[in-house]
Amino acid sequence: PLLQTHGDDSKARYCVSDKNEPFDKGVLAEQMVSDILPSIESGSGGIFHYTIKNTDRSIGARLSGEIAKRYGNLGMQNKPVTINLSGSAGQSFGVFNAGGLHLRLTGDANDYVGKGMTGGSLVITPPANSQYEPRHAAIIGNTCLYGATGGLLMAAGMAGERFAVRNSGAHAVVEGIGDHGCEYMTGGVVVVLGQTGVNFGAGMTGGFAYVLDEDNSFVDKYNHELIDINRISNEWMEAHRHYLRAKIEDYVAQTHSAWGQTILDNFNTLVSKFWLVKPKAASIDSLLDTLSVEAA
Repeated sequence: PLLQTHGDDSKARYCVSDKNEPFDKGVLAEQMVSDILPSIESGSGGIFHYTIKNTDRSIGARLSGEIAKRYGNLGMQNKPVTINLSGSAGQSFGVFNAGGLHLRLTGDANDYVGKGMTGGSLVITPPANSQYEPRHAAIIGNTCLYGATGGLLMAAGMAGERFAVRNSGAHAVVEGIGDHGCEYMTGGVVVVLGQTGVNFGAGMTGGFAYVLDEDNSFVDKYNHELIDINRISNEWMEAHRHYLRAKIEDYVAQTHSAWGQTILDNFNTLVSKFWLVKPKAASIDSLLDTLSVEAA
């Protein structure tokens, strides 16, 4: 019965073409490679500008490949390539992002931002004339930083669900996230300057996060199995307070976020609303050691 066929015999029931040509021809990605490859080959870096549409997917992947082919992951850190884009990015913006590649997007991006990124930075900000409040609106989609091993993501708005899932080294600052944040995270640092969804930190065994909890609802949202939470307003958490403030200062400098600036202006008051989220197996001292290594 599974093999028996019925219906119109004129319709093909098996493959009749060698391949299906992809809808996405990668026009923007190839144009970027054509324009920027001389700067990569010479190691001179530079600043470039483009408009992007939501049909432009995996932007940055081709360039990261060209950088890695010649220099490995971090070979262009001192002479980076900076790309300023405007518009709406398609899926997997900044995927596999290599060290020395900085993508700055004015607009918004679809799912899988920074998937597998290894270095460099992704900075995403709303248009200057936007009429909405960014901290209450999505600016990037679901499953961002999936499997990332390094690099920096700053998004002046909310992210979707499963933010930083399987992240093992990237650092990020966003203004809110959906459900299942930091799921299976094993490294890196995530700063959430606002609300999270439920099931935060499920399966999280490494790295840590700071979460702003203005209405004291986070205790009912995080997954209690493998992580615990601590207020950083305690005297013995001073190093974390300084580290968090530095992260937010850098974020505001990069994104010009109004909400980020408000937090800085009222930091002494709002710091009591932040939780440090860490794996139960990690001691506070071990996290401070991590911060010391990063500072060095």
